[in-house]
Amino acid sequence: GVPPATLREVASLATKAAVATRLNSSRLLFGAARFRSGALLFGACRFRSGASGRRVAGTASVSQAEVEVWAARIAALPPELIEQETLEDIGRLRLGRQKGVYNPKSSSLRRAYDCSASLVGGVLSHRDPLPDLDHHVDPRGDPVPEVALAGRSNAGKSSLLNAMTGLKPGPGSASVSARPGWTRSVQLFEMAEADSGEAVLLLADLPGYGPLPNTPPKERTAWARLTRHYLKRARRLRSVFVLIESSLGVTADDHAFMDALDELQRPFHVIMTKADLLPPAELAASNVLVRADASRHESYAGGDVPMCSSRSGAGVQELWGRLKLGVELTAAGVDLAALEAGGGRRGGPAPGASG
Repeated sequence: GVPPATLREVASLATKAAVATRLNSSRLLFGAARFRSGALLFGACRFRSGASGRRVAGTASVSQAEVEVWAARIAALPPELIEQETLEDIGRLRLGRQKGVYNPKSSSLRRAYDCSASLVGGVLSHRDPLPDLDHHVDPRGDPVPEVALAGRSNAGKSSLLNAMTGLKPGPGSASVSARPGWTRSVQLFEMAEADSGEAVLLLADLPGYGPLPNTPPKERTAWARLTRHYLKRARRLRSVFVLIESSLGVTADDHAFMDALDELQRPFHVIMTKADLLPPAELAASNVLVRADASRHESYAGGDVPMCSSRSGAGVQELWGRLKLGVELTAAGVDLAALEAGGGRRGGPAPGASG
């Protein structure tokens, strides 16, 4: 017979061999799984980024022809029509596409938690009544003013709302997607001071307009009727802020919407978004042209055109400060239109307005 010690040694070697075999197979298995998951992950990222169709203008609802038309207008603008103050603002706020402006660290430093946004109401259909929000009051007990964000699909309305609360464009109170037509209802948010929690204004995030790929015409018509329903019946609405992409300019769809605001006698301002897509000089030229095109409309409230980038955070904190200042001046009885027309910077129609 075989000595017991030898049997125990053989059994121990066999056990070690089995464990090593399972360990090696596990390494191969998990290694393959990591490789496959990595390939799937990066493949999906490539697929999603490729499928998003992000052109120069940064939206899937833009045709290349529109981008080229605006680029040609920018190139044709005489440099002397660009105001020095606009170039200074771009440099001070680190706007425009330039090296080192967008990276996770610098963008995080630009984001400031100055306000909070809470969803307080919504309208799903033009047949629905508007919510009663009179209980949202300021420290004086007066109802807070209401403003609206409007613009073409994927102009950055919901992203800007989130960015003003100090968050990245994606996560936040307003739902965001790269797919045009993501916002399909009127969503009302209470914007409050971050430190005190005092309500400053109500902000309505409106559905986008313009071309919506793969969206039935019936749905687009329903959203347009919903937007008009809100704009016509919102009794506390003080102003509409029309968002214009910096590298796309005022399109025919934007002019059609501004025509509707003229008809409804709703004053509007203009904000340029995605200010990280153009070099500083081209961004300044785009600003001149946007202001000139908006000045063609009777309801345009005048003043300069603020620029910001929700992606990099540049100009967002300053925009929130300007919104607050406008609310405070209005509450104090100051006529902002008269102030801008009288001595406000860049208050009147801009040079180079297209006819």
